[in-house]
Parts: sequence; C-alpha cells; structure tokens
Amino acid sequence: MADDTQTKVPAWYGPDEIQLIQRDLLGSAAKILILCLGGKGGVGKTTIALQVADLCAEVSPVLAIDTDPANRHFHTALMQETNPGSESFVPRRPDITCFRQRLRAEDSTGRVDPTLCQDMIEHVIEAAERFVVVDFPAGDTETTRRCAEIIVESCRESNIRLAVVVAAGAVDPTALDVLRELKPMLIECDRAILAKNTAQATNFDYLESSELVKALLKQPNFRVIEIERIGERLIEALRVQNMTWQTLANTAPMRLRVEGRRLRRNFHQVWREALRP
Repeated sequence: MADDTQTKVPAWYGPDEIQLIQRDLLGSAAKILILCLGGKGGVGKTTIALQVADLCAEVSPVLAIDTDPANRHFHTALMQETNPGSESFVPRRPDITCFRQRLRAEDSTGRVDPTLCQDMIEHVIEAAERFVVVDFPAGDTETTRRCAEIIVESCRESNIRLAVVVAAGAVDPTALDVLRELKPMLIECDRAILAKNTAQATNFDYLESSELVKALLKQPNFRVIEIERIGERLIEALRVQNMTWQTLANTAPMRLRVEGRRLRRNFHQVWREALRP
C-alpha cells in the first residue's frame, strides 16, 4: 500500500508561489505535455522525466506515461505493486499517477503503430490532469519521428502546450542523431530543451561545436540547460529503494534529506526557467 507519510509532508510552496509555477509551466495553455527523449539508455531520460513530474506535482496532479517497454523504470519509480508479482499498482505519492502505454506494433517489424500513438494522445487530451509527462523509448527515434505530426497537431487543436526534452550524455554523441531526426518537431513545439546530463562528465564539446545545435539555438523556442550530478547515495535511494524526490527532501534519513532537499530545489528552479514561456 502507499506510504501514508507521503500525504503528510509539508508543502514546499505557498499559494502565491504555486500560481507563479503554474504560469511558468502552462503559459496561457489549458494543459502541458512534456515529452522526455534520449539517444540511448543511460543518458538520464528517465531521471529527467522524474524531476519534471516532481515539479509539476507541486502545482497540480500529474499523469505520467511510460512508453519504454524495455525498462519501465519510470513506472516502477512512480508506482508500487499492491502485492509482489501482481499487476495491481498504487502511486508512490498520491498526486502522480503513471500507466504504461505501448507505442510499437507487436509484430516482427516492431515499428510504431500510429493508432497506438493516437490512443496515447487521446488519453492525454481526455485526462483530468493538466500536467502530463511522457518517458519515450530509449534510442527509438523512429517511433518518436513517426508520432511527431500526430502529437504536434493534436496539441495545437486542443490548446495543449507541447514541450520536448532531449537528454544528452557527455560521452554519447547519439543525442545529435535525435536532434537531427526530430528537428522538425523541435522547431514546431512550444518549447524544445536540450538537457546536458553531467552525471558522467561535463565536457559537451561535440554538442557545442555542432552546426545543428548552433542552428537550433537560433530558434526562439530552443533552450540548452545542464542537469546537476546526483550523488551515489541518492541514486541508490531513487533507483533501488524507489524513493520519490518528495520523500528524499522531506522524510528520508537526515544523511539523504539534506542533499536531497538541496538538489530538489535546484532541479525545480532549472526546470521552471527552462519551461517558462
């Protein structure tokens, strides 16, 4: 069952600040859809999705969608089984609900099924939650590219603000492939963010010297940010113990809480500034 302490933690923000955060995230839209992408596994895509979902949940309930069938780390981090081995889950914190959505056809080709992509978007449109965060399959730019037109047009028609985040590692140049393949979507969306994950290193010369990145930086909707490294003890708490950022910052043991609180505040500020219209 869900940990009752999750519902009793003190609010991080007062009513006035919550209104400001909501404005930063939504702008004038009725809803925001945030897609988190990556070149391959291990670049921090799911870590970023969890940070964004945590910020959004301070404002209003969040719908999280895990479309990465190979890992399901996003779903596991946000939902817990009611009984071991069961297919029944409850949220780890009451204001974030996550479900798994398959996007690729179950056949020999494994290609994206546009119908499944449309099903996901319809779920987003019909959801009561105003904040939706999607963790896309690692390294599967083909799936994302084939879904791009459906996603962009559906968001425009439904007054949904679309933000696309591309996670990049310092030692993995495949982020450039993602940027190249999805350039039309990055230009058409309301906010495009290249998030440099400093977990392994801080040298991103391959990005900074790229003509593609230089061209994207000329687009008014494109921003580049750096994601601060998370220490090993916190990584263990997040990935092994499946603690939420809310738990880390409020009710975790002191040896984790102090650093968890500092990082959480930093992440919130970074994402507010990155997503602000």
